[in-house]
Amino acid sequence: MVSASLAPALLCDGSRSIAVLVNREDQLQTLADALNEALEDQAIRAVACPKGQAIGRENDVRIFEVQHIKGLEFEAIFFVDIDELACQEPELFERYISVGAIRTATFLGLTCSGKALPGSMEPVSQLFHDSW
Repeated sequence: MVSASLAPALLCDGSRSIAVLVNREDQLQTLADALNEALEDQAIRAVACPKGQAIGRENDVRIFEVQHIKGLEFEAIFFVDIDELACQEPELFERYISVGAIRTATFLGLTCSGKALPGSMEPVSQLFHDSW
């Protein structure tokens, strides 16, 4: 489950502003609920941000659909299931990753649902770790 693997990274980062990017709007609330359960003891709140609305407090973990990241900036950004994003939006994938990397101040995290990074990321694969 993504929330179980993502929660430790959110705790370790210690950033004030954190965005989690999902591939589809229908994933927002499900992930927010799962993260809220996983992070409850740390008093960290996850907020679904439908249609790119920047709602919630600055120190909340805000969850957006990837297409709505343009114009927003965060200390840390986590992409969820980038391998699925590469399959669903092959012509926009590299642009989304580039915009996300530009919008983060200190930390960029990526998760894959499978075992391999998308092919276009192979040249930088040595920069990634298997776990947090």
